[in-house]
This record gives sequence, structure tokens and C-alpha cells, in this order.
Amino acid sequence: MNKNFLLVASAVAAITLSACARAPRPVTVSPACAAASDSLSKYVSIDALPFAHLIGTPRVLPVPLSVRLGDSITVEFVVRPDGLADPSTVEITGSNDQAFSGQVLRFVTESRFIPERVMGCNVLSKYKLVIKPTA
Repeated sequence: MNKNFLLVASAVAAITLSACARAPRPVTVSPACAAASDSLSKYVSIDALPFAHLIGTPRVLPVPLSVRLGDSITVEFVVRPDGLADPSTVEITGSNDQAFSGQVLRFVTESRFIPERVMGCNVLSKYKLVIKPTA
């Protein structure tokens, strides 16, 4: 099994347990929007989801020292229609650094996003972040 997946899964469990006391309030969704989001999640692969956009100023994630000039790290995850990221979908490619993975999970759980809209409804979207070292 992928080391990044195991690391992310254990960190997600810890974050989920600590966040239970402040879980987001349920959002009322119209039946038409629920159907659009449901169809998208069932019939469209994560790779083909439309892109979400970050709200506010992006937080700079430090590049691990093991990443060389010319290399990059890709972070991808799903954003729900309510604008919150789904931490269980985080995929990190290009780094096995545990400290970096923790910083990514903090970014994912603390950030808010604008999901794509289809037929006037917020739908499941994805967010992709590419991190490259500078000279």
C-alpha cells in the first residue's frame, strides 16, 4: 500500500477525532442540486472533476529539503459542494516527508474553497496544488 496514503489516512483520523466537537453545520441543498452533485460523484472520475478555487490568500507550504531543483510535489484532493475539502481524498505525489504531509493536511482542513457550479449548483470539484523549489 502507498506510504503516503497510510500517512495521510492516520493523520486524517487524528484530525477527524479532534474536529468532532466543531463539525460544520449541515447545509440545506435543493433536490435539483443534490441530484446534480450525486450524478457527478457517481459518473465522473475524480480526474475529470471540474476545478475548485481557493478562497483568500494561499498559505505557503514549505518545500521539503529532499525535493531537488527541477522536481515537484503534487497535492490533489476533492472539494465538496459546501466548499470544504475532503481530507480522506488527499493524494501527495513526489514526497514521503511526514512533516510535509502534516502541513498539507492542515492546509486542506483549514482552507475554504469555491467549488465549481453546474446548472447553478455547487458540485463536487477537485483542487490541485503543484509545489516546486525555487533557486
